[in-house]
Amino acid sequence: MPPYRGGIAHFSTSLAEQLLEMGHDVKVISFRKQYPKLLYPGKTEKDHSQTLSKVHTDFLFSPLNMMDWNVTFKQIQHFQPDLVIYQWWTTFWAPATSWLIHKLKKAGINIKILVHNAFPHEATWIDTKLTAWALREANSFVTMTEGEAKRLRGVVSPQSEILTAPHPIYHQFPSSGLTKVELRKKLKLPLDAPIALFFGFVRPYKGLNILLDAMAVLKSKGSNIHLMVAGEFWQDQADYEEQIAELGINDMVTIRADYIPDSEAGLYFEAADLFVAPYVGGTQSGSIKQAMGYGLPLVITELIADHAVLEKPTGSIVVPANDAESLAGGMHQLENCLQSLIGETESLQSSWTDLVNTLLPFPSIKDD
Repeated sequence: MPPYRGGIAHFSTSLAEQLLEMGHDVKVISFRKQYPKLLYPGKTEKDHSQTLSKVHTDFLFSPLNMMDWNVTFKQIQHFQPDLVIYQWWTTFWAPATSWLIHKLKKAGINIKILVHNAFPHEATWIDTKLTAWALREANSFVTMTEGEAKRLRGVVSPQSEILTAPHPIYHQFPSSGLTKVELRKKLKLPLDAPIALFFGFVRPYKGLNILLDAMAVLKSKGSNIHLMVAGEFWQDQADYEEQIAELGINDMVTIRADYIPDSEAGLYFEAADLFVAPYVGGTQSGSIKQAMGYGLPLVITELIADHAVLEKPTGSIVVPANDAESLAGGMHQLENCLQSLIGETESLQSSWTDLVNTLLPFPSIKDD
């Protein structure tokens, strides 16, 4: 939950607010501390510019302090919930997760695990073992892609319930009220070129290197597309700058190598004409769902194409991973028909309702 940064913080806020909107009593327990500074690759864990959730949040849990685990359990026990929704995405939380699941089950409290990632994106064999150990006592899971369900199925009990609901569409960031020309002047982007947006933390599995190769292919085809890379680098930025220089595409790429706070993030989506997610790993992307909320056409790899993306009315092109030629072809295809694509934003309400109804053992209780 805010002020923590990143997609899962946004996700948690939207989920809690949707539960509240549907008439449920909600208690949110978030992290007092997430990671030791030594293990966190970003500049900071928190973004204090974010709008805090209207759902009250207690910041109690932490990965390494057993006193915090016990305080968290006591708070849950006092609330007497019908269901605890526990979010899982990294094996760093394995000891705390295992302990809490055991205590909740022993106390007779229902728990459902909402799985963002069964294993970390750059996983090793130990992550598979840790996931299996941490989740061994859980028997009900919800994933947001079939691919993630398949990965999870390999490490949990065969008798476990695993349900899948597509990752919901995010609410838009605050509107800037600016025209596209004003936005592009503000962001120092070309005024007369289609803008392709790559948004979010830059990590190896997101395939930015493949996208840069695709930009070189586009240049050879005479394309006018300009790439905006907006996000904090979690690896050496110099490697990408060297690749850009070697490919001769300096004039086709703009980089904003910082974490983009909520107060500014909307500018990039409003200024863009299409969104590109060249992932070479992973199974889903919150940034894609943010782009869908803005009605942007998509070019993404098959690894992260769920049903919601494939049925997108504004158009999406799915290409093989690790294939710069195909990625460039998809971008060029959209470039030639951007004017005919009407930017319809996707249904926010129904996508969150679908997820909530998959998570809960009962439907909305809000009065008609």
